[in-house]
Amino acid sequence: MAGRITDRGSAARSAALPTGDVTFMFTDIEGSTRLASGLGAERYRVVLHRHRALVREVLRATGGTEIDTEGDSFFVAFHSATDACTAAIGIQTALRDADWPDHGPGTGTPRPKVRIGLHTGEAWPSAGGYATPEVHRTARICSAAHGDQIIASADCAAAAGLPPAAMHRLGDFELRGLPGATELVQLTAPGLPSAFPPPPARPLTHHLPADLKTPVPRPGEYRELDRAFTTHRLVSLTGLTGCGKTTVAKAWARRRLAYYEHGVWYCRTGADLGTALLDTLGRRPEVFRPPLDTAVDRLREAKALLVLDDIRRDHARDIERLLYECPDLAILAVGTRPLELPGEAKRALGLPPVEVSAAILAGYCDERAAPWTPADCRGLAGAVEGFVPALAALAEMTALSSPAVALRRLSDDPVGALDAGGRFRAAIEEALAAISGPARAVLLELAARSGGATVDAVLDLCRQRDGSLEALVELVDVALVVIERPAMDQAVYRVPAPLRWLLVGAPVQEPAPEARSSEASALEGPPRAELLQPRAVVAASFADRLVHPVSIDGPRLRAVA
Repeated sequence: MAGRITDRGSAARSAALPTGDVTFMFTDIEGSTRLASGLGAERYRVVLHRHRALVREVLRATGGTEIDTEGDSFFVAFHSATDACTAAIGIQTALRDADWPDHGPGTGTPRPKVRIGLHTGEAWPSAGGYATPEVHRTARICSAAHGDQIIASADCAAAAGLPPAAMHRLGDFELRGLPGATELVQLTAPGLPSAFPPPPARPLTHHLPADLKTPVPRPGEYRELDRAFTTHRLVSLTGLTGCGKTTVAKAWARRRLAYYEHGVWYCRTGADLGTALLDTLGRRPEVFRPPLDTAVDRLREAKALLVLDDIRRDHARDIERLLYECPDLAILAVGTRPLELPGEAKRALGLPPVEVSAAILAGYCDERAAPWTPADCRGLAGAVEGFVPALAALAEMTALSSPAVALRRLSDDPVGALDAGGRFRAAIEEALAAISGPARAVLLELAARSGGATVDAVLDLCRQRDGSLEALVELVDVALVVIERPAMDQAVYRVPAPLRWLLVGAPVQEPAPEARSSEASALEGPPRAELLQPRAVVAASFADRLVHPVSIDGPRLRAVA
């Protein structure tokens, strides 16, 4: 009787039915058609009547209201979720302990195996029955159970206050004809079987939004995240706005679906993390309870991966609580800055290899109906070192003309080519506004050295200031500075070329990164003054905020104290 809603009865009957938060129960006999065919009509009638008598005896003892009975099925409503769970266990126990008639050789004493579904939701009776999707959800839950099994929604288990020992979480499932996912649990009790096949319903293993287009694979970034999660439960993926953090995070998470028993969940955090999590998990807020408390309860036993996008520092406390109270939960936090929590592994999105950046630029061109291939875009992508905000800034010009024309424009006027629409400068300004004063000072010093600098060189350059090393770490965390390793025991910190051009001007001619040896780059000193264009050294609105000049060796720049 899947989801059948009766309208028999009177207004007086409706007034006696449970209202508000109602727990519904559906039961039916698994394989009833086959059982009836094997027993024959008369003997099946005896079994069916015995089954009904046992079920009704339990319902009378637990306060269940029988709404409808059709064939081998019951539809029941309860005022209390606890009473409904007690009734379900009582029905299964009574059916197992009952004496069933022996129908002779070849038939024996067949016991009907009943499957039971429970769900709690808001409902109001009408015309002697209920007209609500919660009834249909309960019927689908019953259909997901096996004979002798009791399956309840997580809403029912929460309303009944069931302890972890009294249930086994089955996961999230898409129930036919119903929107969203429903979390299902199996009720357990002494004397009842506990081993069953998976529910015959479609499991929901992730909540990752579909990509609008196929992302360009970035295997190097995927490997870095794989390594980070082998020893950490919290990993932050950071970078500039528009650098592709979300695309990389979702693509990597799809590759990890098989590793997390209870799925992979994507959540755009918003102002309130708890509310955003409940929306992601398909759970309703509870009255007089903070949303985060409900979300923590849902994830407490979950072996899952949570991808939190657009994270901010003010989310740190809530994320720390999730990690402490949900021991099997892993979190990938995606944002412009790391959270700086204990045990956090920080990964800044680096510059992609030229073959990847060429494919990204070709994808931008394809969106604009331009025919350019990654091979066509390779030279232009290499000229901007694969810096993704620069690739996005060049996409319009490249699509309307050609990669060769865009490369020529870039060579003639790097800043003008990149900032034709003002978006590139705006993105950099936003990033600069978010970092500390010492970090800006170090950034400007490094921008004046096209070959970058070692840690010792950074300390020497900013020896007048305290905290310069911390400022360098801050720049790496937000991907304004990249790390290159010409040797295992050597690290060079360098500002990507497009950002350097915007900050200190562009050299008249600068070889592409592919043509420059790593060792030569590591040892290269500050660029000669005659190689720098005499144009604006720093973005105008940024320069207005730069105070307290600092004396340094090399180009004289102004930096925030």
